Amino acid sequence: MLFVKQLAGIIIVLVLTQGCVVSRGTIGEPIQEDALSRIKKGTTTMAEVVSAIGAPDRIVRGNDREIFHYYYYDAKSPALLLLLLNFIRMDIKSDNLYVFFNKNGIVEEVVYGKRTGHTQFRLWPFGD
Repeated sequence: MLFVKQLAGIIIVLVLTQGCVVSRGTIGEPIQEDALSRIKKGTTTMAEVVSAIGAPDRIVRGNDREIFHYYYYDAKSPALLLLLLNFIRMDIKSDNLYVFFNKNGIVEEVVYGKRTGHTQFRLWPFGD
């Protein structure tokens, strides 16, 4: 009888030490599309870009150019945490804006990719 009570106690502890976690995180600020429309190739300066969008998250220099990199990451992750086995699925998407400047500090090229609108919670950890 004592063994059955101990086994029941162990099972209760195991059941209570498992859990589900749903988390979400972001890095950076969303890129405002109306601010992007103010950037014109061949005429907009670095100061005007900073005024419209803000300070870049990263600056890359090379080949007589500067590249301002703005990014925004959105991550969603559900997890089932068991005592011996954990199931976790993470969906991370990012928006990236690259503004290329020539050696005179004038915008030469703008490259923008928006993917964060496609992040979704998927509770099943195996494929779609």
